[in-house]
Amino acid sequence: MEIIITQTAKTEFDKMLKGSEYKNIRILTKRESIYENARLDFELDEKKQDDLLYNVDGYNIIMNVKLAAQLYNLTISYGGLLSRDKFCIETDFGMI
Repeated sequence: MEIIITQTAKTEFDKMLKGSEYKNIRILTKRESIYENARLDFELDEKKQDDLLYNVDGYNIIMNVKLAAQLYNLTISYGGLLSRDKFCIETDFGMI
């Protein structure tokens, strides 16, 4: 899987990780309510036994093996026209 982290996202991750006890960025699916579709999100977390670890430009990205098996490419960005002052995670889903 190819994972790209934009420079602006790296800057924001640096701020978050600096004061955190966690050193891993977990990619996960989130669903705010039963009325919304699931979306990819992240949280700072510890690696678990059923996680895969990807080191991307010095950042530890972790995700559950079942989720990772469904993703081809992942781009993590921050800011921009559609996501001002927040992160955006884009991916290509696929079945292996």
